[in-house]
Amino acid sequence: MIDGSTGPATSLPAPSDEPLQDEPHALQAAIGRALQAHYQHLVREPIPRRLLDLLAAVEVGSLSHE
Repeated sequence: MIDGSTGPATSLPAPSDEPLQDEPHALQAAIGRALQAHYQHLVREPIPRRLLDLLAAVEVGSLSHE
């Protein structure tokens, strides 16, 4: 967002009952779920038209240089 805000306020999900017990995979999964919950509003936003136009221009340009 242009005004510097981070979007709608979201709270992290409540801790689950799953024991982490210093297991790297369980800790990584818990962090992943928290990040998904925090950033889910960004995933749902439409891609700006200008960015789509730039990506299309790059794709066309890269295909012509093969």
